Amino acid sequence: MYGRRKLGEILVDLGYIDCRQLEEALQLQQREGGMLGQILVRLGYIDADQLAEAQAEQYDVDYEKIIPNSVQPDAVAKVPAAMAKSLKALPLRIEDGKLVVAMENPLDVDAIDVLQRHTGMYVKVVYTNSEDLLKAIDFHYGGIPPDTESLDDAISKVSAMPEEGSENLEDLRKAVEDAPVVRIVNMLLMEAINGRASDIHLEPRRTHLEVRYRIDGELQHVRNIPRNLTAACISRIKVMADMDIAERRIPQDGRITIRVEGRQVDLRVSTLPIQHGERVVMRILDRDRSLRKLDELGFSPHNLSTFRWLLQRPNGIILVTGPTGSGKTTTLYAALREIQSVSRNIITCEDPIEYELEGINQSNVNEKAGLTFAAQLRAILRQDPDVVLVGEIRDQETAEIACRAAMTGHLVLSTLHTNDAVSAIPRLMDMGVEPFLISSALAGVLAQRLVRVICPHCKQEYEPSLAEVQLIGRPVQRLYRGAGCSACGGRGYQGRISVHEVLVVDEEIRTMTIERVPSSRILEAALRKGMVPMSDDGIEKALQGITTLEEVTAKAFISSSAPPIDVLEAA
Repeated sequence: MYGRRKLGEILVDLGYIDCRQLEEALQLQQREGGMLGQILVRLGYIDADQLAEAQAEQYDVDYEKIIPNSVQPDAVAKVPAAMAKSLKALPLRIEDGKLVVAMENPLDVDAIDVLQRHTGMYVKVVYTNSEDLLKAIDFHYGGIPPDTESLDDAISKVSAMPEEGSENLEDLRKAVEDAPVVRIVNMLLMEAINGRASDIHLEPRRTHLEVRYRIDGELQHVRNIPRNLTAACISRIKVMADMDIAERRIPQDGRITIRVEGRQVDLRVSTLPIQHGERVVMRILDRDRSLRKLDELGFSPHNLSTFRWLLQRPNGIILVTGPTGSGKTTTLYAALREIQSVSRNIITCEDPIEYELEGINQSNVNEKAGLTFAAQLRAILRQDPDVVLVGEIRDQETAEIACRAAMTGHLVLSTLHTNDAVSAIPRLMDMGVEPFLISSALAGVLAQRLVRVICPHCKQEYEPSLAEVQLIGRPVQRLYRGAGCSACGGRGYQGRISVHEVLVVDEEIRTMTIERVPSSRILEAALRKGMVPMSDDGIEKALQGITTLEEVTAKAFISSSAPPIDVLEAA
């Protein structure tokens, strides 16, 4: 968080420590590492409640000491046990029509949104001693088993099912409507969604069905389901996705829409025949968690103001680049919401439409029917658009139509697969687009990557190694990492955030494009004019304790010649 007050200053202002005690703790922190608050508690200068009170002021929320007898049962009943335990949140009382909730992470806007949507009430967040909070959650919800136990129990109680490859389709159709199978599949979906997974992988093995979730960009093994349930579970998903359960020889695609805690969640489903059956992948499209405003996407103030300036242009092409899964669609949707108004006709051309946007005209590409991006874009340009979003520029024809649309008064937003912002220019040339078209149409390029966020529950300070200091390029006293805890599943990370670089195409870069100068020279010109490289944006987020330097070097050192940390340390 930019501009947040320092914890030590707050504790001094509250009168809990003096400047001498603060200096002693800071010196100890510099020598041994660790969090300042925990060091002060260990030294006996403050207790856990005083630390929590100071942290509440740092978070700009009210502090409240949990008194067991004061927790209202009616408030507790508003939030299910699994949700309370997952979000580390305890409803305390209903006050003036608001639900007062103590949370371990009072800045978790996603968790607050989940609570408000589930309860239908405005949630007022308070902060308390973390240990007291977790004990209180266990006390008030302790009698209800977690969902994972219920799911495993449900799996163990299912009787025999038709084997994979069974020719008796009637038996299989009956099995997919069997209550235990329906319950198992529903619970799998709920578990993945509540665990903030982006994808569910169901992979038939010789002896079992393996279940994996992709969380924060990393695939994780969750459980194995007995082999005798494989056909029934996969067929159940195919039925829900309106697929043909009799067809197992070719890949199929479908979509499932379910309601989770009062909100709509879509799942994009694909199957692929493999050696032991049909492999299923479900991409979770949770509108309420994925549709964000631009200022919620982790932009630095400089990059945010630059990108917003580009979006205010009346015409030109703005590209968002990065690999698959780097958050390009989320950024484009946020950009559309930023510029949407009743005076603008905004039309999209997508493959497929991931989320419905209120007030925006969205259309699907259908290449099987001959409706390509290029054909759809031509049709859109006859619809008097002001702004056009093209899901992806894949070929020369689409690129050239987009360029000509930008040159005739339209603002065009699209994506490319490139490593960095500057590489978008030679990539368009490689597609066959003439340099004069690129120079006339291209307004700017936003390149981005997703890096994992350090878990706030187990974040620790540490003294950086020499290799890390060399990589950063300036003296640094401390960096941050997650130790791993129950909240993050031992990974040390919880959630992801974008790192960016924004290239503004000005007259100098237009001239360089026409002259086909090397990308390295264009990069030099952009840096000279103030572009902040993605690696620098990532390093700044690491210094702020948002992510780790390890994540930045793995995901964001695209244009840098600096070797990885492990190479430096081995030197």
